[in-house]
Amino acid sequence: MVTREVVLVDYARSPQGRGAAKGKPGFFDACRSDDLGILVIEDLLRRTRIDRSAIDGVYSGSPNLSYVQGNMGRGLALMTCGFETRALTLDRACTSGMTTGMVACMEIMLGYGDIYIAGGIESCSSFPIPTITPDTDLAVAMERFGRERQMPNSKLFRSIDLNILVGMGLTAEKLAKQYALSKDQHDQWAWQSHMRAASAHREGRLKNEIVPMEAKLTDGTIKVVDYDQTVRADSTLEKIRSLPPLYGADGVLNAASASSENDGAAFGVYMAKERARELGLVPMGTIVEMEHVACDPGLMGLSAIKATRGALDRAGLSAKDIEVWQCNEAFATVPLALCKDLGVDHDKMNVNGCACSVGHAIGASGMRVLGTAAYEMNRVGARYGLATICGGWGQGTAVVLKRERYWDGRRAWGKGGLPTPARHPYVDPFPGFSPEVLAQ
Repeated sequence: MVTREVVLVDYARSPQGRGAAKGKPGFFDACRSDDLGILVIEDLLRRTRIDRSAIDGVYSGSPNLSYVQGNMGRGLALMTCGFETRALTLDRACTSGMTTGMVACMEIMLGYGDIYIAGGIESCSSFPIPTITPDTDLAVAMERFGRERQMPNSKLFRSIDLNILVGMGLTAEKLAKQYALSKDQHDQWAWQSHMRAASAHREGRLKNEIVPMEAKLTDGTIKVVDYDQTVRADSTLEKIRSLPPLYGADGVLNAASASSENDGAAFGVYMAKERARELGLVPMGTIVEMEHVACDPGLMGLSAIKATRGALDRAGLSAKDIEVWQCNEAFATVPLALCKDLGVDHDKMNVNGCACSVGHAIGASGMRVLGTAAYEMNRVGARYGLATICGGWGQGTAVVLKRERYWDGRRAWGKGGLPTPARHPYVDPFPGFSPEVLAQ
């Protein structure tokens, strides 16, 4: 069977709001997550100028498929495209937003459709994640967990420690020990993530990927924002080093080196290469290879490393061929371990920050890391890029992208596309921030 080439022709996301916690409401704590998805998809349709009736499918992922997030894909398809647009709603834990794109790619490759919008959404304000530490009262935690989600089958616990199954931080601590990663390395990485993200925002490197949206600020006012709420431009190494460990007195992780819980949506437009040429749309990149793996749930972060190795092997590439890396920072441990395992230069990994700063809107993060990598590849002129993400219960995905010499046409995702309409009032997220702090 002859398979077709697939390209990513556009990608956009919402700003990421802080998940409501401890009485501190985030940008979107009162907003339905499907409404965030609608705004992102509508912007993609506007930018690409694709006829709604030409969209073969809208695929959305999230590990929390209940209440407003139930049957999300079909709901988004009906609210943005039409009755005959196919849909998929998928749960593959944190990898959900990347997996929906992988499914769309496979359908395009096999000729089941030409154009798909795929990604994911999340409202951690609606579905907060319990923090499991060695001292946690599991009975209380699981009672809350069971109210907000479905309880895991008790038979799972015959072979898997309940702490490990629901306590992702504990798995990261195990991975840190396996790779001999120190607390100072984690603190450095967390601080670097905030500085890189703040610099990226100030320099406009994330402008085209973020759809400006109305948000509720901490003082209760409603304003338009186009930045991520949990980025701390004022962060210092001293502050981070002073934070108490989260997962035991001898742990290496603290609140800074663990991702925050966020609300957000992220979607991409995947298309058969020949169809993109017909429409005159210049791709962001070509999908070279994809990989999905599973591993011991007790070493969850290892799945990103396994998926990366698998994707590189499938593509016939080595780590040295990849110029742009994006690895989700569920915990700083994961990119640190990936860099150590594959010999990746830290300067090539997550150059615009990631989940330790930008945040982790769980269902959206897989698409976010892939889309951010695609933008960065085009910004610096890289040939190959790779995005990877680990997920709860020990699953991971990775995608290899390639920039090629494409045809003349319109770049919906950047210069040459439709500009985002002016929306006011605009908020400067980091007044007075200077990128020179990165050199300190």
